[in-house]
Amino acid sequence: MYVFSERHKIVNAIIPVADAWDASPAVSDIVHLENYKKCTFLIVTGATSAVVPVVTVLAGVSNAVCATPIVFKYRTQAAAAVPGVGSDVPTALTDAAVGGFSMLGNITGGISIVEVDAAVVAAAGANFDHCALNIAENADTAQTGCVIAILSEPRYPQNILATAID
Repeated sequence: MYVFSERHKIVNAIIPVADAWDASPAVSDIVHLENYKKCTFLIVTGATSAVVPVVTVLAGVSNAVCATPIVFKYRTQAAAAVPGVGSDVPTALTDAAVGGFSMLGNITGGISIVEVDAAVVAAAGANFDHCALNIAENADTAQTGCVIAILSEPRYPQNILATAID
C-alpha cells in the first residue's frame, strides 16, 4: 500500500501568519536535502495585497549558510480567487532563473508550487545540500500566507523519515 507519509517528509517552513512577508524578505527554514532527492515548496496565500512578491531559491552548505540563488522550476495555481472556477488549475511547469519569479499578489487563496532538485542544489557549490525559499516584497503591506516544504524521493526509504531541519 502506498503511504504518503512514508515517501514524503513534511516541513512547516514558514508558519501561517497575518503578515508572513513584508518589506524585508522572508526566508523559510533551511531544509537539509542529504536524505532526499527533491524538495517542493508550497506557498499558500490568504488575504493578499496588490504587491507582487518575488520568489527565489537559495542553496548552501548548512542551516547557517544558505545564500546562493539557484535555478528551479515552478507553477502557480492562481487563475481565480478560491473557490472560484479555475482556482484549482495549475499552470505549466516553468523554468525560473536565479532571479526567481513574481507571484500573483492579488489572488486570495493562490498557491505557488516551487520544485527544487537536490542535484541542482549540489551543483551550486562544494558540499551544498541545503536549500531555502526567499520571498521578497517591494513594500510593507499585509500578506497572509505560509510555506510548506515537502521532501520526496528519500535516498533511504523507511517508515519514519529522517529529519530535514538541522
